[in-house]
Amino acid sequence: MGKKDRYTEQTEQKKAGTVRKRSPLAVIIIIVCLVGSIIILMYRMFFAPKDYVLKVVSAVEVTSQNQYTRYGEGYIKYNTDGAEAVKNGKTIWNISYNMKKPIVDICGDYCAFADKGMQTLCITDGQGGNYPINVPEKIVDVVVAEQGVTAVWTDSLSKDHIYVYDINGVLLIDIETSIAKDGFPLSIDISDDGQKLVTSYMTIKDNITSWVTFYNFGDVGQNYAGKVVGSYSFEGKIIPEVRFITNDRVCAFGEDGCILYKMKQLSSELAVQETKRLTAVCSDKEVICLAESETDGTKKITIFDTDGKHKRNIVTGLDFTGMCVEKEELILYNNSSIIIYDLKGNERCRTKLDGGIRSVHPAGDKKYCVIGGGDIRILEMVVDDNNEG
Repeated sequence: MGKKDRYTEQTEQKKAGTVRKRSPLAVIIIIVCLVGSIIILMYRMFFAPKDYVLKVVSAVEVTSQNQYTRYGEGYIKYNTDGAEAVKNGKTIWNISYNMKKPIVDICGDYCAFADKGMQTLCITDGQGGNYPINVPEKIVDVVVAEQGVTAVWTDSLSKDHIYVYDINGVLLIDIETSIAKDGFPLSIDISDDGQKLVTSYMTIKDNITSWVTFYNFGDVGQNYAGKVVGSYSFEGKIIPEVRFITNDRVCAFGEDGCILYKMKQLSSELAVQETKRLTAVCSDKEVICLAESETDGTKKITIFDTDGKHKRNIVTGLDFTGMCVEKEELILYNNSSIIIYDLKGNERCRTKLDGGIRSVHPAGDKKYCVIGGGDIRILEMVVDDNNEG
């Protein structure tokens, strides 16, 4: 490092005795050392990269007769007799019904349970209120808005209906379709405010054609025939899923990417994101993620915002079967492994779990709910004390 600087301390004789007076250079060196030590300590505490691990903090055994799905930071377990919502290990509501093949859709606190292939529907308000509705035809699918407005897709062989009910069972809208005219139904979704609807149908004549149709049940939609405010065709393509990303952003997903629409009142195309072969999708109210397989065996996740602006690509070697994006984190998982990335592309942590993994979602600050084959585990992300940065 070179020779050290040398300095000489000066002394002065005073009446009270002898006092050693430090030179200005010595004081400066001491201050610099102290400030440097504080900066290093603060960097290590707040900014230096850390290694994290996922620690199991609780586990609840599951039974085969129940099905499980996410409900906010907790989960819902449901079967043919009823449903129960659980958060932090405590039941927050439960309802009873009688269904042979229950399906569920969730938006905010509200849930809609329907007996697929039958005519029973019930809506719960997230506080234990249970509102049963009898539907005229056999139920194919159901979607619910955040205040309980529910759209039910039904099948009566020659004609299909989309019935829209309020939580008290009052019929708000009846949209009639037919296979001969409109094709086979593929997907349906309703906006958070319950005022807009999007559907995907497929026709097979000379070739396959998919139709994505937008409905507006508000004042603007009253001026349009059948309340249809937009319709788009895709020849030779299948659109298996349509989804409201936000209250006025809709995504239509196909095998080779997706089309993003804006729909404040009417619909219009906003952006197109292409992929070679789409294998998985996820979204929150800020971003949309598209996954595709690469030729080298890796998988690429393309991330873009709700205006269609590209944000980042993340490439991973994990052969994942599911993914979830929320709170600036991307969670990838398969039957035995979990990897969590931030949306800058940095890997935050990874872990392996026995027993099978069906789904993973955030469950609070640095906590994650893992629904598996034999139990539901809550994991917490903590600093790895054995390998701290």
